[in-house]
Amino acid sequence: MKLKITLLLLACFYSGFAQVTNQGKPLSWKIENLETVKPITMPAFDLAALQAEDKANENRKDIPWRFGYEFFVDHNLTNSGKWHTLPSGDRIWRIRYKSEGAKTLNFLFSDYYMPAGAKVYLYNNAHTDLLGAYDARQNNEQRVLGTWLVKGQDIWIEYFEPAAVAGQGKLEIFKVVHGYRTQDEGLTKAPDDDLNGSGDCNVDVDCFIDDIEQFKEINKKAVGLIITNNSSFCSGGLVNNTANDGTPYFLTANHCYSDPAQWAFRFNWISPNPVCAGTQDSTTNAPDYYQTLSGATLRARRTESDFCLVEITADIPSEWDLIFAGWDRSSTAPESVFGIHHPAGDIMKACRDYGPLTTEENMWRIEDWDIGVTEGGSSGSPIYDNFGYLRGQLYGGNSACTGTTDNGQYDVYGRFDVSWSAGTTAATRLSDWLDPLNTGAMTLEYYPPVEVYALDARAVISTLGQDVCGHTVAPVLRLNNRGTNTLTTATLSYVLNNAEPVVIDWAGNLATNEYEDIQLDVLEGITGQNNFTFTVTNPNNGTDDFENNNTATKDFEVEEVPVYTVGNVVFDFVSDDYPYETSWQITDEAGTVLYDQDIYWSFNPVTDNQTFELTAGCYIFTMNDDAGDGICCEYGEGNFSLITEAGDVIFEGGEFGSSVTVKFKLEETAAVKNSAFKNAVKIYPNPSAGIYNITVAGAYQNLDYQMYNVMGQKINSGKMTNGSTINISNAANGVYMLKVTEQSTGKEATFKLVKE
Repeated sequence: MKLKITLLLLACFYSGFAQVTNQGKPLSWKIENLETVKPITMPAFDLAALQAEDKANENRKDIPWRFGYEFFVDHNLTNSGKWHTLPSGDRIWRIRYKSEGAKTLNFLFSDYYMPAGAKVYLYNNAHTDLLGAYDARQNNEQRVLGTWLVKGQDIWIEYFEPAAVAGQGKLEIFKVVHGYRTQDEGLTKAPDDDLNGSGDCNVDVDCFIDDIEQFKEINKKAVGLIITNNSSFCSGGLVNNTANDGTPYFLTANHCYSDPAQWAFRFNWISPNPVCAGTQDSTTNAPDYYQTLSGATLRARRTESDFCLVEITADIPSEWDLIFAGWDRSSTAPESVFGIHHPAGDIMKACRDYGPLTTEENMWRIEDWDIGVTEGGSSGSPIYDNFGYLRGQLYGGNSACTGTTDNGQYDVYGRFDVSWSAGTTAATRLSDWLDPLNTGAMTLEYYPPVEVYALDARAVISTLGQDVCGHTVAPVLRLNNRGTNTLTTATLSYVLNNAEPVVIDWAGNLATNEYEDIQLDVLEGITGQNNFTFTVTNPNNGTDDFENNNTATKDFEVEEVPVYTVGNVVFDFVSDDYPYETSWQITDEAGTVLYDQDIYWSFNPVTDNQTFELTAGCYIFTMNDDAGDGICCEYGEGNFSLITEAGDVIFEGGEFGSSVTVKFKLEETAAVKNSAFKNAVKIYPNPSAGIYNITVAGAYQNLDYQMYNVMGQKINSGKMTNGSTINISNAANGVYMLKVTEQSTGKEATFKLVKE
């Protein structure tokens, strides 16, 4: 299928839950008193065995990255589910699947045919995630279709059939895939696949990378995440052909191959708040950019250079603003390269190597990445040279993260030039498909052509400079000239939260693609959610020809980090029944790993006790559980604690999902004891109508309190213990200060309360 699309550079306004089109919601959501559909419950399986295999294969890139377990079923429109006939004579058919503990479910239809007007939706029981509509545009010769992921363990499939085509549709469900390895972000938003599942040294694709920034910004619109084998992730990218006609060719690795008619693709999954190698979590752009397609046809593949070229079956909506990458089929090794990929099924990342590649018979070899790495799930991802041309796809290698730094290992990519003509037939080489006009071209540009503007000033937040244990940020603004005219003046403005914007009249001299960094002074954030925005206007005292990149924004959260007396911290650990799922590390605020445990290689519960010798500073302790169910309490009574040598409990517990992070600060100040004491006293709800509940952690006793209004007048006082309440219902609405004191130690803490 061939498709012409128009490039709206760096702008995409598609919205909706998911899939190729946004065709509203399933009819059943509006109908009352529908027939009851009993869920088909999937049996239990040996999750621990799969997780052990996954752990052993974690860094392998020569196989797809598995995320799910496949159940084989035989359900169709006649032997399963329930029909409901509408007054118009149209019908809907519904079937429901439940797989205990699944984070996602996806499906393979082994017989898929949609007549005119018929369509299929998939959604979770909470109606918070929806795929659809799949319709006649996904019909294909093989009559098979693989779906994308639906969030949750309780999923419906709904088929709508107009009366005019009654009995013509076919829908046979052959596989139900229990996603056990994707990150659990809750049911309040569309599934984020494996958001933040990759290593901390990875770099989000929108992080600024000096000399190849303009090429990276274009090529990211070619890269996609693939579901292959119905239960595994790979990466790949769209590629142009000499007809420049938008034929949706997609290049990935041969080792990712399975029947491409069953594949599903996701594009434009890019973090709006990029993290550039750090422990912070990337945020998702779903659901507005939840763009998936299903089905493809094999065109060519070959083992030696590990390439696989497919043609996507479905139309690509023009509003997705995708591009088809240009290529260079010369055998000369590139001077430098960059890759774009989805490691471990995570949100889109980039990597950069400044050195020349080593040429092998069928492969390019990168000795050590300078920025970022690749991981399992990156398989098949494209590598581009320093001019933005496609030069190959990822085959394998040993590069990986060690905390926020890479491990200094190599990667290898199948050579595009070898894949071009080494095969002896059209089914084993690229040339027949990517040069259908037989032009003999050595290079080819992007399709559609990229529009270039005379005045195009781009705003970038280079770094936020957030204090891990404090409230401050020290942003670096980056003014980037993307236009053809030299940039000499511009108006810059920035704002933190709802403060008054600060305006800078910038003057300088930036040629095309050059940039200048502006370091700001330290800014004070607030506890909770914050937003920092940087805007550039009036380039050369004129109007910007492309305003879509004039504003950059970053959201960040500030936590109240507890402070303790400096000294050693004791770590005590008791595992659940699956210790080989658990790993942990403690880092300083620079991300340096001080102590860590990969996993506990045992099939029986284990204990661990260590003393962390720490100086004054800020620390981050993170515990991960590969199964996503913490260490308590479904599969054993696991628990861990962090306790200072003074006896203050920093953390104690074991109930979490995929990970838990504990931040704390050690200081040599007189205020330390009071800070730890304040952290032990919790008052809620706040604001309230005047009644506040009190919880007191630890062994704190004999607490007194005094409450003052904003005039400093005492309005209430008394004693409190764990479980007490304070009642000021009769007081006027407003702000009050509560001072709490422990008589035996003299520790004090002050809280601001709001009465509404």
